[in-house]
Amino acid sequence: MNPAYAANLVNRRDLKPYLSSDQFEFRDSVNRVLTRHASPEYIRHCDEEKRFPQELVDVAAEQGWFGITLPEEHGGIGGYLDMAAYLEIVAYHTIALARFWNANVNMCGGALARFAPEHLKSEVLPKLAAGKAWLAFALSENGSGSDAASLTTHAVADGDDFIINGTKMWISGAVQADYILTAVRTDPNAKKHDGISLFLVPTESKGISINPIDLLGGHAIRTCEVVYDGVRVSKDSIVGGLHVGWKKLTTVLSKERIALSAMCVGGAQAAIDLARWYANERKQFGQSIIDFQTVSHMLADMQTRVDAARMLAFRAAKLLDEGETCDVESSQAKYFASDTYVQVATDGIQIMGANGYSAEYAMQRHFREAKMFQIFGGTNQIQRNIVARALKS
Repeated sequence: MNPAYAANLVNRRDLKPYLSSDQFEFRDSVNRVLTRHASPEYIRHCDEEKRFPQELVDVAAEQGWFGITLPEEHGGIGGYLDMAAYLEIVAYHTIALARFWNANVNMCGGALARFAPEHLKSEVLPKLAAGKAWLAFALSENGSGSDAASLTTHAVADGDDFIINGTKMWISGAVQADYILTAVRTDPNAKKHDGISLFLVPTESKGISINPIDLLGGHAIRTCEVVYDGVRVSKDSIVGGLHVGWKKLTTVLSKERIALSAMCVGGAQAAIDLARWYANERKQFGQSIIDFQTVSHMLADMQTRVDAARMLAFRAAKLLDEGETCDVESSQAKYFASDTYVQVATDGIQIMGANGYSAEYAMQRHFREAKMFQIFGGTNQIQRNIVARALKS
């Protein structure tokens, strides 16, 4: 694929209202590093072999990227616009690294930075920023789905400890995690959204078992079942206070949706650029297929949708960066960008024909990975509900 395509993405002029010159330079640095270390062949092998991209994660840690949005006093750098600027470029090269970053820094690191007691922040956040400790976030269960607050995994007080029992599903990066931020029910008599607490559980704790699940896509960062069988944790591992975990969680969801939207934009742009390159190279009936109006119009629609998704993502990121409420804007960005990624990957396969369906090319991986973004981080139907409720007020 033409390397100039990535350079054009780095310096997009429509992002000038959102990003500073330093942030554009940062995007350029990220692109140059990943161009060297995240080759299409490497990404393909990790996907096909269900292999964790350890070398790539090591490079990201060395670059300090796992400190983005974390507090400076714990080794962090940058804000939420830096996050969006970074994730778009990362996802252009590799969805796997972007997903791993999101689970570690955005969901777990962000929650710890805002709500954890100081001893947990001091213990965990510097190691996360330095790439020396990994985290996973465990909320979903088989019986709860989009109704996440109906979780049944529970913790019972036992002196100065709590005993956790239950099973969590669809937990990204649990295999590598040193800690799992786990949502459990601590007051069975409270209303559904009350009586939930967050515990930072070391994965070396007795009674934890982690079982990877085979999925359609996302093979490099395994999604797992995590079983808690009499897991004993100290009350000092509570994040955000006893029984108020759900209220704490809802404050970090906007940030995750913005991150996911930026990732979808990056992945979708990579899919467009692959289809665009192929359409220029592929000859039929004596000309490049991009010269056929059917193909060129498909590419035009694909690019227009991604450009619109990018603006929604960075609008929401700017609001978050400025401390503004952005529940609606982040939901719009997430569902529009993930729907766009799916549509772009589908059209990309159509443009490339049998080659798009072949494992030789990355388009089939985009097709498989795009779909999961419509589901995790809150399904797109839930995101539409959030927007619809705002329209009723």
